[in-house]
Amino acid sequence: MTRIILISIFLNLFSQIAWAHKCVLNGNTAAEITAYNYCKNDLATGAAGHKDQKLQEQVVALERENEFLERRLLMLRERLLNLLRLTD
Repeated sequence: MTRIILISIFLNLFSQIAWAHKCVLNGNTAAEITAYNYCKNDLATGAAGHKDQKLQEQVVALERENEFLERRLLMLRERLLNLLRLTD
């Protein structure tokens, strides 16, 4: 059961990377093509503030990992306390 939970948590964390901003061409008009080209240029040069978005995504991922590790530490602590109770 814990294996399934761990796998689902890791898959969820890795899927966050796939939610990154992508430029999409929505039509064939000159304005839409220009907007698409600007978006691609901003992504290529890093001028669109996407680095801030990536940093924010990394912070969220690290916070999730921290929560996971805290839960794991609590679980291990409980197991150790149970072992101590059994040996006494």
